[in-house]
Amino acid sequence: MDMNAIYRNADYHTIETVLLVSCLALVAYAKISNEARFRRFLEAFVSDKYLKLYGKEQDPNLNRFNIPLFLVQIIIFGMLLWLAGAYLGLVSLHINLLLIIAALGLFIMFKFYLEKIIATIFDLNSFLEKYNFYKLTYRSLIAIILTPLIALLVYNPIHEKIVISATISLFLLLNIIAWGRILRKHQKFLTGKLFYFILYLCALEIAPYLIVVKMVF
Repeated sequence: MDMNAIYRNADYHTIETVLLVSCLALVAYAKISNEARFRRFLEAFVSDKYLKLYGKEQDPNLNRFNIPLFLVQIIIFGMLLWLAGAYLGLVSLHINLLLIIAALGLFIMFKFYLEKIIATIFDLNSFLEKYNFYKLTYRSLIAIILTPLIALLVYNPIHEKIVISATISLFLLLNIIAWGRILRKHQKFLTGKLFYFILYLCALEIAPYLIVVKMVF
C-alpha cells in the first residue's frame, strides 16, 4: 500500500476575495448613505427618474454616493479584463491583477481629464457633465450586475467557457442598451446637430483611445 503523501496546490484567491468583498462593502456603503437614491439607481435601465432627479446636482459625478460605485466599476471591469484576457490568451493569470486595475483606473482618469480639456475647447462643459453622469450611472450598474458572474469565474471555473462568454455578452449587451438610452435622451440634439455630435464623439470618445495606443506603440 502506497503511503506517500500527495501534495496539492491550493489557490485561495486571496486578492480576488479581498477585491470582491471590498466591492460588496462599497455597494453597501452607497446604499446606506442614501437608500432612496440607491433604489432609483437600480432602476436606471428601466426608468429615467434617477437620471432626471440627480443629474441636476451641482456636481453629480463627485459625491459620496457615486465615488464608491465608481471604485466598484474599476475593480469589476479590471477583473473582467484580466479574466477575459487570460481566457483569450492575451494575458497570463500570473500578471498582477492589482496592476491591471490600477492601469485601468489611471486610463479612465486620463480620459476623463482629456475630455474636460476638449470640452472646454468646444464649449461643451455643461453637456459633458450630464454625459459623464449618464455613463457613470450605467457603467456602475453594469458592474454590480456582473459581480456575481465574476465571482463565479473566480471560484468555480468548471464551466469557464460558458460563463466567460455569458459575462462578455452581457457586458456588451448592457453597454449597447445604455448607449441607446443615452442617445435617445439627446435625440433632439442629434437631430439638429448630427455633424456636431459626430465631431464631439470623435473628440471625446475615440481620440483618447487613439492617443493611448500611440503612446503605447
